[in-house]
Amino acid sequence: MIDPEPTLYQRLGGYDTLAVFVGDLMPRLINDPALGVYWKGKSLGNRQREDQLLLEFLVAAFGGPATYLGRDMKASHRGLGITHAEWALFMRHLDESLDAVGITGREKAEFVAAAEGLMGDVVEVCG
Repeated sequence: MIDPEPTLYQRLGGYDTLAVFVGDLMPRLINDPALGVYWKGKSLGNRQREDQLLLEFLVAAFGGPATYLGRDMKASHRGLGITHAEWALFMRHLDESLDAVGITGREKAEFVAAAEGLMGDVVEVCG
């Protein structure tokens, strides 16, 4: 019997690696002059809860042992008016965070492809 290929979750390094990734990504987004507006007025507790939801989303999406109980991406971003330009900034930060935590090669490509697959649920406005 051939062993099944490890999940992307396993190949990324599991929960701890994804937690470090979220811990690197979120300050980049919050401190970005164009993107930080989406967190303006949110308490530290609310931001921590959003970080945890993102972590659970990633763990579940990549085949790990988590159940994501948050809203789907379309519902989470509806009405925010996120533009293509803002999406491009997000993707740049995502790329930099993947590099910062040492996610490279095939795993990075799969992670980026998964993120790109969500663009239609997040972006609402041309620009």
